[in-house]
Parts: sequence; structure tokens; C-alpha cells
Amino acid sequence: MIKSFTSKVHKFSTNLSIYRLLKLIWAGSKQWSVISIFFIALESGLFFSSLYFLKILIDTISKHGITDIKNEPEVIKYIILSTISAILFTSVKSISGYITEKQSGKVAEHIDEKIHNCAIELDLSFYESPNYFDILKRARDMATDRPNIIVFTIVDIAKNFISLILIASLLVSIDWRLFPILALFVVPTLWVRINFADSQNVLRLSQTAFERKSNYLSTLLTSDVHAKEVRSFGLGNHLKKLYVDIRLLLLNGRLKISKQKTYQELITSTIATMGFFACVAYIAIGSIHGVTSVGDITLFLVAFPQAFNIMQNLSNSISTLYHNNVFVKSIFELFDLKSSLKEYENPLPIPSDNEIDLELKNVSFIYPHAEKNTLTNISLKMPAGKIIAVVGSNGAGKSTLIKLLCRLYDPTSGSVNLNHTDIKSFKIADYQKQICAVFQDFGKYNVTVAENIRFGDIHSHREQVDIVDAAKNSGADIFIDKFPQKYETTMGRIFEEGHEVSIGQWQKLAIARAFYSNSRFVVLDEATSALDAHAEKELFDSFRKRIGNRAALIISHRQSAVKHADYIYMLSEGEISESGTHEELVKLKGNYYHLFNENLTTD
Repeated sequence: MIKSFTSKVHKFSTNLSIYRLLKLIWAGSKQWSVISIFFIALESGLFFSSLYFLKILIDTISKHGITDIKNEPEVIKYIILSTISAILFTSVKSISGYITEKQSGKVAEHIDEKIHNCAIELDLSFYESPNYFDILKRARDMATDRPNIIVFTIVDIAKNFISLILIASLLVSIDWRLFPILALFVVPTLWVRINFADSQNVLRLSQTAFERKSNYLSTLLTSDVHAKEVRSFGLGNHLKKLYVDIRLLLLNGRLKISKQKTYQELITSTIATMGFFACVAYIAIGSIHGVTSVGDITLFLVAFPQAFNIMQNLSNSISTLYHNNVFVKSIFELFDLKSSLKEYENPLPIPSDNEIDLELKNVSFIYPHAEKNTLTNISLKMPAGKIIAVVGSNGAGKSTLIKLLCRLYDPTSGSVNLNHTDIKSFKIADYQKQICAVFQDFGKYNVTVAENIRFGDIHSHREQVDIVDAAKNSGADIFIDKFPQKYETTMGRIFEEGHEVSIGQWQKLAIARAFYSNSRFVVLDEATSALDAHAEKELFDSFRKRIGNRAALIISHRQSAVKHADYIYMLSEGEISESGTHEELVKLKGNYYHLFNENLTTD
């Protein structure tokens, strides 16, 4: 058992990363940490002094007798000192509770900020990894209430540890054997709780994926995104059953471990209680034989139960802290993740030329953990002021191509060049400002119309007229002008006074973001798929005028969206199989011709 306990202690110190945890708490609340430490020491000192003055008071009364009036001033003095100590202790304890809450709140905010900073800095590849979402879930679980628990627990451990040392010194003054005996009987309970916490942590790690799946099913049942299909297909009861089955599986796992803990704690608690009363019996018999004074007996009756409770609380706090090690490990595991996109050590400035080109040269790409290339030996060019189109069947690699252009991934081989310079030579944020993409799965932000458009260039301070111009260029102004609050209308039904619009209107807002952007390149990935034929024709008939001197890349399955492009690339199974103008590709009667239909004309 001793070997097992030692192993648990070693595992505790290794898993919990106490130094990093204390460093994190300090970084989140330096000022309040200092104040908290001061009040911990003050509270413990006052608690000790109140017990000490009480002992002297009892010894004074027992030494001179209750009826000796000469000792009245001395008795009153110690009564006053005991009372003052007790009042100050109670007051400081209350203030200390507020300080700890303030400190834990600061730490929680600090951790929450670091989680969001980490999420922003990590590249897109992490968001396509189940392992990352497991780590993120455990970290976010910790970020809500775990910092509070951990800070409170550490403070409690510090208080209890100091109080225990002070009370132990009092007990040793009565009889040196009391404290070791008490500690010996309390240790088994601590061992059981740490063992239980260890088992729970292993269970939580194994259950994370199931927890995420149950959360996903809950979202399907309660969110507005899937509400129509859930009802029209009658999926509600089926999804609810899947959800309940997983929750019961998780609950049964936790209850099984909890049942084992309950049995073990019954035994160890019984042992601890027997030890407590064995010490009481020892002192009681000692007082009969005159070995201990009345003051010692009084002090023992006050201090010994306190010591017992403190040791039990210390045991509980240590096991609670250990129980949270899985969350602490996950938070540091998240913080230790680094983006695979590396910043150039001495980044170059973005070219200031009026006309710059973007080019892919012999680019190949394979996703992490994939077995074969998604793109192979791709070369294409986006000259300034030109409209380029990329077409291909589903799964040909078109969306992956856009990710590389936006530097959401780096090529496995080959290069993406801006004016003949590899884009890795530029600062990532600076480069990404040069290219604005409207993705097929564009974002629908439940903020105002103006903010939706402003997201295209959020770091600039532009006039309202620029927002209006962007809306006009995308065709969104037609429905925006019908809103009572115009550009200050909140989009979506999630918040009060929100206004829901069709998917096509949402898409026009997404296109407006691209037009609002000051980027040099515009990428439209099936960005008109939800527009009606008239709206799409109107957009592309004057698209060249709308983009000005910027280069544009259009990905679409519609002939009307790509036939006016200056140059078209046909992507087949990750490779460029054909390229040329619309007319040239139709005459070839190859993949491009057959992608649309055999009756495609050159009109």
C-alpha cells in the first residue's frame, strides 16, 4: 500500500504540473495572489492565537481557582484577547473568501483569453483533427469552473496546511504521539480518494469523444440549423434515443467507479474515526492520572477535533486537486500546440506595385494522415485585373486549392508565389490581407448588416459609403434597403429584433464582404450557388467592372459563372487536365465540355 501511495504521489506531482499551474495562476492575478497569500498567513495566525489565548485562560483559572478575585484582571485580559482574536479571525476569513473569489475570477478570465488566443493562432489543420477537438473540449470544460475550483482548492490546501502545522505544535506540546497517530489513521482515506481521482481521470479521457458526440446530438435536437430537417424527416425521437444511450453509458461508467470509492471510504473512514476516539481515550485516561493539565485537556478537546477536520479537509482538497489534473493537463496540452504554418524569420514587405500576380508552381498537397495527394503538380496563374476560373467535378480538389491560395495550408511540394516571391517569405497576416475568399460554406454572422460587411476588412476604419458600395456591388442593397433599420438590422433570429433572410441573400452579404475588402485578389468558391439565375447573370455580366484592377478566381459548376473568364483550368482528380479559354475548351470536347453538357455552345 505504501509503495502504491508513493506511486500515486509521484504521479500526482507529474500529472498536475504544479509549477506550471502556479505560474498560470500568478500570470492571471499577480496582485490578488500576493494579497491572498498575506490573508492566508494572517487567517492562520489569528486562528492559532485564539486557541493559544484560550489555553492560557483555562490554565490561569485552573491554577489560581475560580474564586480568586486577584486574578480577575488577568482572566479578563485573556478573555478580551481570545475574543478579539476570534472576531478578527472570523472577519479575515470572510474577507479572504472574497479575495479568493476575485483571484479565481481573474485566473478564469486569463485562461479563457489564452484558449481563444490559442484557437486563433492555430492553423486550419487542427480544425480537421478529432484529437484537437478532444483536447479543446477538455480545456474548455476546465475554463468554465475549474480555475475557480483549483484556485479555491490551492488556497484551502495552503490554509489547512499552515493551520495543521500550528495545531500540530499545540498537540505535540500535550503529547508528541497524538499527531502521528492521527495522521496515520487519516492517510488511508487520502489514498482512497487519490486512487478514485486517478480512475476518474482515466475514465474522463476515454469518455471525451462520447461527450462530444452527445453534445453534437443535443445540438441537432435544439439548434435552429437542423430544426427543419429534424421535423420534416421525423428524426427527433431517433436522435434523442442515441443521445440518451450515450448519456446512460457515460453515467454508468462514472457510477461504477463511484460505487467502488464508497465501499473503500466506508472502511477508511471507520479506521480514521476509531483512531480519533483512541486518542480521546488516551488523553482522558491521562487526565485521570494527572498527567495532563486542565488547560491541556481543554486545548485538546478544541484543537484535536479541529486537527482531525483539517486533515480530512486537506485530504479532500488534495484529492480534488488531483481529480482536476486531467483538465490541467489538457489546458497545457492545448497551450503547447503550435501552428504548422511557420512565420518567416525576417518577413519581407508585401509588394507595393499597382499590379501583382499570384501563381502556383508545381504545387502538390496531401492532407495530414491522408494516403494520397489531393493535388498533384498544379500550376496556374492569377494575373492582376484578370478573371480566372477553375472547374471540376466534386472531390477534384478545388476547395483545397483555395486553402493553399489563402495560406490556410502550405503545399507539400512546389510553391505559391506573389510576384515571383514565395508567400512563405511574407508575414502570414500581411499576406492573408491580400486575398479575400467567399467560401462555399461561408459564415452567417448574427450581427448587424454593416458588421457583416465590415468583417471583410475589420482592421480598417472606413466610411459608411464604402459599406453601401460593397452591398450595391453584390446586389445585397436591394433587400437591405427594405429593412426598417437598414444597415443596423441584426441578421438571424438568434437575438432580439433579428431578421432572417434567404440563403441567397446571406450569400450576397458574403460577396459584399469580398467587395468591401481591400485585398488584391478575390476568390469565389461556389459563391453564387444560392443566387437565382437573374441575380447571378447580373453579377457576372459586370463582374470585371466590380472588381476593378483586382485578380479574381471563380470556382463554379455553372457555365454562366465561368464562360466569361479570361482563362479556365479544368481540374480532374487533383490534376489539371485541360486549360484555355471557354471557346478553346469547348472545341476540345474533353472533360470541360462533358462537365456541363454536350450541347454547350460558344455563345
